[in-house]
Amino acid sequence: LRLAKSQLTDYLTGSFMTRDAETINYPKLRKDLIFSRQQAAGETCFVVKDPVRRNYFRFREAEWFIIEQFDGETWLETIQQSAEEEFGATLPMETLRGLVLNLSKTGFLETGKQEETPSRSRRKQRVRGNLLYLRFQAFDPDRLFTRLAQKVWFFHTPHFVIFSATLILAAVGVAITHWSEISQDVDRLYQVSAIPLIMLTVFVVVAAHEFAHGLTCKHFGGEVHEVGFMLIYFQPAFYCNVSDAWLFPEKSRRLWVGFAGPFFELFIWAIATFLWLITNVDTLINFISLIVMASSGIKTLL
Repeated sequence: LRLAKSQLTDYLTGSFMTRDAETINYPKLRKDLIFSRQQAAGETCFVVKDPVRRNYFRFREAEWFIIEQFDGETWLETIQQSAEEEFGATLPMETLRGLVLNLSKTGFLETGKQEETPSRSRRKQRVRGNLLYLRFQAFDPDRLFTRLAQKVWFFHTPHFVIFSATLILAAVGVAITHWSEISQDVDRLYQVSAIPLIMLTVFVVVAAHEFAHGLTCKHFGGEVHEVGFMLIYFQPAFYCNVSDAWLFPEKSRRLWVGFAGPFFELFIWAIATFLWLITNVDTLINFISLIVMASSGIKTLL
């Protein structure tokens, strides 16, 4: 009874916050975590990736200074004193223990228990989200993207960017000057027999859109382990998880990963516009080009 009373008192005072007291008093950071030092809004921050759960977190400089000292051997009071000396501010022990407890719940700390393997974690997370935001993972494309990235390297050169941007601008001019013809030609899409070809064409273009995101992330050194299908407020969509871009210190690279999808789809739209212009109306290539013009152009603008 005395022991139970003592433990209850310690819990209420904040000195015993978990059953594993050693994890709290001598926290040890997992060695497999991946971190990236970055500058955001003029301040230094650290983005940390959990490679097992594939979650990403951002910590401020002071928080990371404390977390880096979690080696499993340093006592919390020592870490507290070190942080207070470094930043010239008071760090309450309750706040420090709260940080340790949150990191333990997040899975950042070694607990002595067997950690989940990445493959097992992925199997458990095939379907994630809720009724209004559901993600269905299809497959892991990382190896495929690694091979493709070596073969399509020219897509990530300045020459291609200049060429594709010029082609897109020229296609915009064609669309404006031939707007009345395009408007009349779109009526060909309003037929039941065209639905299968429309769905197939849109699927291919959207897949190219998502692959552009993934290949750009891979080009800059990131990993891409998830592509699939999702429902956003019951609306269908495809997705490519390029969260590894958060680890890129360069903001320009993070922006390019996000921009690559719509930019490449506009490039496909531009090619389709010129193919529609130079081919006969009764040919299959002309009809497919019209589908791309109508779907990709409108979708990208929206």
